[in-house]
Amino acid sequence: MLKTTKIELELLEDYDMILMLEKGTREGVSQCCNRYGKASNKYMRIYDKTKESNYLMYLDANNLYGWAMSQFLPYGGVKWGNTNIDVTKIPDDSDKGYIIECDLQYPEYLHNLHSDLPLAAENRIPDGSKQRKLLTTLYIIY
Repeated sequence: MLKTTKIELELLEDYDMILMLEKGTREGVSQCCNRYGKASNKYMRIYDKTKESNYLMYLDANNLYGWAMSQFLPYGGVKWGNTNIDVTKIPDDSDKGYIIECDLQYPEYLHNLHSDLPLAAENRIPDGSKQRKLLTTLYIIY
């Protein structure tokens, strides 16, 4: 593809920047599932009208890798930036991308809601292991 587009990749020379990018690699999470679910709504044979209706949903997304590869990819102009940035104001189709390293507070009231696929997976070597793994956990890491 590089031959077709004639894009020249910029070689990173800042060692701290290379380490930050490697630390931020998040490959591997491709599913979240819940082993048991129970629907209760007007379309079910057994429906408790005193409780709020709930539904089951199954989603199957195809070609996730192909979609990701059709999005903008970095190829140059990488530099350290302003630490006072409002990520909610960055448009999804911006021609400028950002890689953000942050300390994150994950409110406890979201833990049950996100228990099947916690946000902000971490790529690190877990205690008692020698292999780096992608950890999707809600546990506090000290």
